[in-house]
Amino acid sequence: MSELRDYQQAQLLLEQHDIYIAPAEVHGTISGLLACGLNIEEQEYLGLLSDVFNDGQKFAAPLKEFFAELYKLVVAHFNDPEHLFELYLPMEESLSDQANALVAWVSGFLLGFGLKQKDYGKFSADVKEVIGDFSEITKLDTHFDESEEDKQALHEVIEYIRVSALLCFAELGKDAASPTSKTVH
Repeated sequence: MSELRDYQQAQLLLEQHDIYIAPAEVHGTISGLLACGLNIEEQEYLGLLSDVFNDGQKFAAPLKEFFAELYKLVVAHFNDPEHLFELYLPMEESLSDQANALVAWVSGFLLGFGLKQKDYGKFSADVKEVIGDFSEITKLDTHFDESEEDKQALHEVIEYIRVSALLCFAELGKDAASPTSKTVH
């Protein structure tokens, strides 16, 4: 299984094609679409991304490849029994940059989730709590010092979001193993 490309390279690729969003937001949107149970072909999936990120215009080939790469990795990681799913964030950047990317990821997740999942009444209490928490996280103060305390606090928020996304996929995702929820560690 290949891994995600360098975050800064992904940012440059998006900007070279006049797409001024964070790679984290794209990853979050794809994650949200899949976590809410969306089962679509790549062309339809690209159409949804085009509608929200490119005013409905087709993407250039390098962007299609990048989005397909993200899509395949999210699918693989959501379905991995070892729970390999990770958020796509610029971990080599400052804590404030990571926090900004985290807010973009969560905003993207909510966007993707909301594009297709309209019946919030059928969600479990856990999924409803996740969606509420994610909405609050989009308001996160992204100014962090580079202290160990702030680093630990941000890591805890990232881990909560990661596990929460896995929970949503386990309950609502297309490949959820059974009507009962998977255990997420």
